[in-house]
Amino acid sequence: MRQRSLCLYTGLFLAALTPAAFAQTAATVPATASLPVTGVTLYTSGVGYFERGGLVDGDAAQTLLFPVGQINDVLKSLVLLDNGGGTIRPVTYGALDPVTKQLQAFSVDVSDNPDQATLLNRMRGASVTVSYAVGTVPKMLTGTIVGVQTQIVTLPNGGGTIPQSLLTLLAEGSLHTVPLAAVTDTQINDPDLRRELGSALAVVAQSRDAGKRPVTLSFAGKGRRSVLVGYLTEAPLWQSSYRLVLGKSPVLQGWAMVQNTSQDDWNNVHLTLVSGRPISFLQDLYTPLYVPRPVVQASVLGSPTPQTYQGNLNQDTSRATADMPLASPAPSARTEEQARFNVTGEVNGIADGDANRRKRMPQSGYIINGNQVANNSLSYTQALVQAAPKTNGAELGTALFTYKIAAPLSIGRQKSAMIPFVSSPVITQMVSIFNPSVQNAHPLLGARLKNTSGLHLMGGPLTVFDESSSGGTGYVGDALVDDTEPGQTRMISYAVDLALDAHSENGKDKGTVVSVKLYKGNLVIKTHREQSRLYTVKNNSDKPRTVVIEHPYHGTDWTLIAPLKAAERTADLQRFDINVAPHKSEQLTVTEAYPDTTVYSLLDSDFDTLLLCVTKGEAAPQVAAALKDIIARRGQISDLQTKISGLEGEAQNIGQGQTRIRTNMHELDRASALYRRYVGELDAQETQLAAIQTRKAALQSEVAQAQNLLSNLVAGINL
Repeated sequence: MRQRSLCLYTGLFLAALTPAAFAQTAATVPATASLPVTGVTLYTSGVGYFERGGLVDGDAAQTLLFPVGQINDVLKSLVLLDNGGGTIRPVTYGALDPVTKQLQAFSVDVSDNPDQATLLNRMRGASVTVSYAVGTVPKMLTGTIVGVQTQIVTLPNGGGTIPQSLLTLLAEGSLHTVPLAAVTDTQINDPDLRRELGSALAVVAQSRDAGKRPVTLSFAGKGRRSVLVGYLTEAPLWQSSYRLVLGKSPVLQGWAMVQNTSQDDWNNVHLTLVSGRPISFLQDLYTPLYVPRPVVQASVLGSPTPQTYQGNLNQDTSRATADMPLASPAPSARTEEQARFNVTGEVNGIADGDANRRKRMPQSGYIINGNQVANNSLSYTQALVQAAPKTNGAELGTALFTYKIAAPLSIGRQKSAMIPFVSSPVITQMVSIFNPSVQNAHPLLGARLKNTSGLHLMGGPLTVFDESSSGGTGYVGDALVDDTEPGQTRMISYAVDLALDAHSENGKDKGTVVSVKLYKGNLVIKTHREQSRLYTVKNNSDKPRTVVIEHPYHGTDWTLIAPLKAAERTADLQRFDINVAPHKSEQLTVTEAYPDTTVYSLLDSDFDTLLLCVTKGEAAPQVAAALKDIIARRGQISDLQTKISGLEGEAQNIGQGQTRIRTNMHELDRASALYRRYVGELDAQETQLAAIQTRKAALQSEVAQAQNLLSNLVAGINL
């Protein structure tokens, strides 16, 4: 029986970390536990949950190596459980410091790869037992290291000099010197120093893989008992791929692509695949004194081709069962489609027309999913269902769906596998899908697919096969499908439908005035505008076709006039079904209306706009009468302003004449007749200017009074 999941035991794990567990010191070295991977749960958020389990006896420990980049995930999620009443000891893990810095923390520094003389010098004061030879006589000496010195030794027969290292030991009150070249063995007598040196060398050994860090799990207890370990680490997301076999009895088969990029083989593990989008992030718990940092994966946008189709937002009318006229076109229609796409039906790669090759087929049946289907009379789709994998599907919370592979499986490390997780009959309706923004000359050949598998189907690529009337199966195209819930209907498209021609163009637009109102000094005109688009489809084949027209959806402000209702509506599109008879053309006009409101200021808008509302008769009588009064008042004000402009022009002309006269007067004798005449002209002009200013002031007063009356009138109108 499989051990229970650790996800339920987080509280027990915390309770097991008693103060005694922290205070306990290791009197003996615990045995090494064997905790292989027993369960793997892969998510589509870039993480995987791994369970390890096994039996331990007494005190036990296991060291796991993780890449540095996964340590934070392990520290964030690690759960341990001792099922036999044992105690969970603190988990220890390798420091993030460089190995040279770690080695400096030991009493014997081996960070610089010291030679024997240097290492013995660093152990001065330690008790050792050395074995050496004097000539051919073996000797042994126990003492305390005083140091290692180097002296120059002269070789006999004029051989020159060489340096020689000498170990000095204090033994029985005397200093003894032993040439290091003669030492064959050095025994360290201090157990603490031995452990310290062993620990330092263990750090050196672990540093050979600088990209990994050890995490040591320790269990304390008595007797033989089972333990479980669970943790999350980064893992490649699993991906789904489907095969759809069309025909009289369509079948959908799903495969999961799984990669084992861990450092362990998965031997007979229980695999669970989870679809959905749980929130997953990295928090830096490994590096001290750093701000926690979420890591968000870059969004990958899908290519516009191949197409995916949003689900219907309207209430499900079960059109896949009641309204779908048939699961797939009649056998003759399927043969025609295969001929059009130059595809021959095949079973296990053997064409229908190849009688000789068919005779050589194994008589034991189909081989599907690695399983042999014995009945040779079964169709390919029936064989797929018979070879269906054992997969248990269930919801995980309200946002995730799990596929639990019933049989244990094995995947070696750095290996990948394709695992079938669904094989089920489905309901389909063959359609051609016309969207001018995707293909402006031909629809796409596709189908409405209802998920009757009972499982949530994660989105992915879908390879489409078609089963001919003679039982052969051939490839007809590829499609993409989004996440599909049980019972939900999705559309797919997998080829260009060359048997149908299609065209779309803008129809006639028109606008109708709904109301003309006067409100708060404005003229408010509301118009009902209608916009149409014409779709034309011609069927060049010998069989009737159902064509789905995809038309943009503009939002709730728009009203669909014709047709009265769309067959489906998504967030961006409306879909309309039309049936096209063989060698016939059909047209669909989609007419929509939307409100258009235009606001004009009664005081500032041009006269033509106001007059147009009066002369066209679109305004109510009281509104038209009020507009006429406003137009008349604005006309009077305009006339007064014209008179004021005329007076200003006269005053400007007089001023220019006075300037000319004064310039001439500077050159004349004051006693001359011309000078006196100029004086008279200036006097008369000043009288004219005074009269103009008086008239202008009066007109300006009239304008101000008229504008004030008009403003008060306009502000009070609400018609």
